[in-house]
Amino acid sequence: MNGFKWSPLPRHMLWTLLLLPMTVWSQTLPTATQVAAQIQLGWNLGNTLEAQCGETAWGNPAVTQQFINSVKAAGFNAIRIPAAWDCHANQSTMTLDATWMARVKQVVDYAHGQGMVVILNIHWDGGWLEEHPLYSYQTAVNQKQNAYWTQIATTFRDYNERLLFAGTNEVHADYGTPTAEHIAVQQSYNQTFVNAVRATGGNNASRTLVVQTYNTNAWHGLNYFSMPTDTAANRLIVEIHHYDPYDFTLNQSGSCLYWGAPYPSQSACTWAQEAYHDDLFAQVKAKWVSQNIPVIIGEYGVATRPNLSLPARQYYLEYVNRAAASNGIKTFYWDNGVQPSQTNGFAIFDRNSGAVVDQGVLDAVKRGAGIGTPVNYALTVTKAGAGSGTVTSTPSGINCGATCSASYSTGTSVTLTATAASGSTFSGWSGACSGTSACTVSMTVARAVTATFSSTATTFPLAVTKAGTGSGTVTASPSGINCGSTCTANYASGTSVTLTAAAASGSAFAGWSGACTGTSTCTLSMTAARNVTATFNTSGTGGTCSNPISFTNNTGNFNTTGAVCYRTSQTINGWGCSNFDGRTLTVGGQARTCGQLPLTRSADGYYYFSVTGGTYSWASLYAW
Repeated sequence: MNGFKWSPLPRHMLWTLLLLPMTVWSQTLPTATQVAAQIQLGWNLGNTLEAQCGETAWGNPAVTQQFINSVKAAGFNAIRIPAAWDCHANQSTMTLDATWMARVKQVVDYAHGQGMVVILNIHWDGGWLEEHPLYSYQTAVNQKQNAYWTQIATTFRDYNERLLFAGTNEVHADYGTPTAEHIAVQQSYNQTFVNAVRATGGNNASRTLVVQTYNTNAWHGLNYFSMPTDTAANRLIVEIHHYDPYDFTLNQSGSCLYWGAPYPSQSACTWAQEAYHDDLFAQVKAKWVSQNIPVIIGEYGVATRPNLSLPARQYYLEYVNRAAASNGIKTFYWDNGVQPSQTNGFAIFDRNSGAVVDQGVLDAVKRGAGIGTPVNYALTVTKAGAGSGTVTSTPSGINCGATCSASYSTGTSVTLTATAASGSTFSGWSGACSGTSACTVSMTVARAVTATFSSTATTFPLAVTKAGTGSGTVTASPSGINCGSTCTANYASGTSVTLTAAAASGSAFAGWSGACTGTSTCTLSMTAARNVTATFNTSGTGGTCSNPISFTNNTGNFNTTGAVCYRTSQTINGWGCSNFDGRTLTVGGQARTCGQLPLTRSADGYYYFSVTGGTYSWASLYAW
């Protein structure tokens, strides 16, 4: 105690302290950025306190502490409470009903009392505020806006930073582009809200408040919105809602029943795919979040309807949450209490028991927000086509090759690269990717990709040579050779090529040599370069001679002083001679030199060889 002696204050000083304004005792609450940082995942108590004009008017039961406990236990740590006030007010004095105020306070306490962040708003409320951003209504609406928020803020003045007020909901004249009048009047409602709350003092002097863009539309916010002036610095949050694309999320007769990259063939959605969300939320971040103005998506969701793809619905909800989280935007799922088995259903919970009735949606929004144990999804690669190659992944896991499937944690971005082997080319992706560039997939669901490799078209030349004393043409099937003029062509490896010889008038086709033999068509498999010779000889009846000497194969050696005639009935494919001294050999009635065969068979079925008289030192004539 260090010798300090306590003495009571004089009575007049005690009274002075007691009569000081309450603002003396108020706290300076954390900034909007600090408050928003406490929000992990938000949920809407929809179609309940905003029901006209009683909590159960739209079919949901009265809220209980047990039910709110179930919402928190499921993973939501923030709750948005849409509320109606106008039908609970005296329209002459604008005084809110005390019983209704007490009930709203009780529901707020169900959540706030267990550590949740709570947003309390003025919702549709019959449209008195929401549907009239018009000069003709501006004064009257602002009077009521000021009166209601003065009473609401006073009731909750002593609550800590985890209670936020949201001044309006979806204020709009219509769903088109706003006029200058619409923007000016709508933003005056935001300003009146801020002024009214601040004027109540206490913790409300520094409480974080939520202000809305026109129709809570992100694009209208980016294009037209201005922040209200505020006596407290850094204590405002911007609210948008997100139901893009409408034909998938809310249109009960819309043809868009699938959404996103996993469902390209089924989707009839013509806009607002993944890239749209990435771009929109990045612009929201740049305009507000990066300037220390937090942003909440106060509502989002996909209403159920016949034939809607539930896996696609879950994929959408996960993607919206992930894209929002990556840009620092907080989300509040819209839950109207209608069961998912019904049309226009959003419910995650049974409003009576608190049981989870749509685990798929709950898991999807939590995965997207990064809450809970990461989920792994399989990525499978299949190779197709006549060629060969490998597919590898970044991050590692797939080397296909041998390892063609791997699991990745939810949200992982995996890039697949295809490398063709020698003699092959990569033709492209199918399945979860298309095109021929690297394939990048986000592992928010199991994915399957096919990589097609084609065999490179190796070609080999086929050359035709014509020989003999006659003439003719050689043609090819498939086309390429018409020899004639074109006697060489290239064919893809493995191609079967058939050559056909046609003798010209006055000539006869004598046969093939080289890669083919015989006199029928020549068929080749182009697995290498090929050369073929086609021999055409002059046709005729052939000559004869008297007293011919018949022979088979080699005639042997001979000498003669006179003309000698030989004949053979063998089929002659070629012939040879040796050591002739240059004298003429007459074959088939025509003068020949060695090698000018095959011959033309004479009418009697023989080939005739006539040698002029003379002495040969050594000579032979043979056939085969």
